[in-house]
Parts: sequence; C-alpha cells; structure tokens
Amino acid sequence: MPTVSESLARLSESLARLSESMAGLSQRAKEAEDHLAATRKETREELEARVAGAKATAQRRREEIKTRGTTVKDELASAWASLLGQVQEQFEKMQARLEEKRDDFDAKAAERRAERAEANAADAVDFAQYALDEAEAAALEAAEARKIADSLHPGAPPSAGEK
Repeated sequence: MPTVSESLARLSESLARLSESMAGLSQRAKEAEDHLAATRKETREELEARVAGAKATAQRRREEIKTRGTTVKDELASAWASLLGQVQEQFEKMQARLEEKRDDFDAKAAERRAERAEANAADAVDFAQYALDEAEAAALEAAEARKIADSLHPGAPPSAGEK
C-alpha cells in the first residue's frame, strides 16, 4: 500500500508531465511568433519555403494525433478526433480558396486575397488560443482526477506511465 508521500510523489510526477506539455506549447507559440516576424525580411521564395515547411509540420502533427486517436477508443478521445477532423476540413477549404487565385496578379483581387488570408490567420490564432485554454482545463482536470483517484484508492498500483 503506497504511503501518503508515495501518492504525493505520483501526483507530482503527473503534474510535472502536464506542466512540461504546457511549456512545450508556450515554446512552440513563441517559435511561431518568431517565424512570422522573420517573414518581413524574407523574399517571396523564402516565404513560400517557410509556408511549405509549416504545412508539412502541421500535416505530421495531424497524423500523429490521428494515430493516437485510433489507439484510444473512449468517447472523449473520439470527440476530440472528430473535432480535429472538422477543423482540418475547414482549414483545407480555406487553403483551397486561397490557392485558387494565387497566380492572379490583379491588384484588387490580390488585396482581397491578402485580407482573407489575414482574417483566416487571425481565426486560426483564435482557435489555437481556445485550444490552449481547453488544454489547460483538461490538464487541470487530469491533475484533479489523479488527486481524487489517489485519495480514494491509496493501495492501487500506479497508473500507466507513472511507474
């Protein structure tokens, strides 16, 4: 039967992992901010390469999330996977509309496209902020659930990943 100090240690490990994940999100947001600031000094070709790299990273992360979603079969994971699919579908539709006219050099059309792209980027940032808020709430709920579980089952073995 784990002692109180062992239960606290397990809770501490769980909170440390969640905190590390949140720190990673913060670091990634700063990197994205730095990349955007750097675009002011880049050529169109450099910017196109940066866009391609960002899209490849997003695709890789989407596939990682999809893979994790297929291994977790509970309803909540399924709901997150569904949300991810819907969000991705909307991002793809927005991207397709932007790319349809990419080679059109009409100044007014180019200005409208730029304004749509900026609005889309602002919406994506808003969504990311919402997702971060949800991630924080989920991490705090996980910490609370761990604390409750440890207090109700002090003799239970450590949960997966906490050994």
